[in-house]
Amino acid sequence: MDKKLEKFLDENKIKYKLHEHKKVFTAHDEAQTQHIKTKEIAKVVLVRSDKNYALVVVPATKYTDFNKVKKALKSKKVSMAKESDITKILKSKIGLIHPFGNLYQLPVLLDNSLAKQKTLKSSAGSYTESLEIKISDFMKLAQPIKGSFSK
Repeated sequence: MDKKLEKFLDENKIKYKLHEHKKVFTAHDEAQTQHIKTKEIAKVVLVRSDKNYALVVVPATKYTDFNKVKKALKSKKVSMAKESDITKILKSKIGLIHPFGNLYQLPVLLDNSLAKQKTLKSSAGSYTESLEIKISDFMKLAQPIKGSFSK
């Protein structure tokens, strides 16, 4: 688990579960490895707008809807961030992005379909561990913008 994330959750006295699994690089593989439905796993995408960066959290079965993200961020244009942006902005490797953008001073956009679930399952900032946290705790800590951000 990402050390900064672990410290943040522990300091806020948040209960969470870590699920160990074989090494995976995508949210889709994460779901398959754990034998859970792919739609239950959150995919975290770093996007770049004309203003700054943001994290978009959508179901692993869906794609990010950049037009809807653009409206939510009140930006002129939005695109997928480059791999070099992930390294530079998040100090992370590809496939290790966890959904707590607030730890990077980035806005978080959460797809409505995930907001309706009881728990959020996503990367824990590790290729071999996944994080499961109550959606209510995630909402309280990350304070995401909720909306329809997937297609």
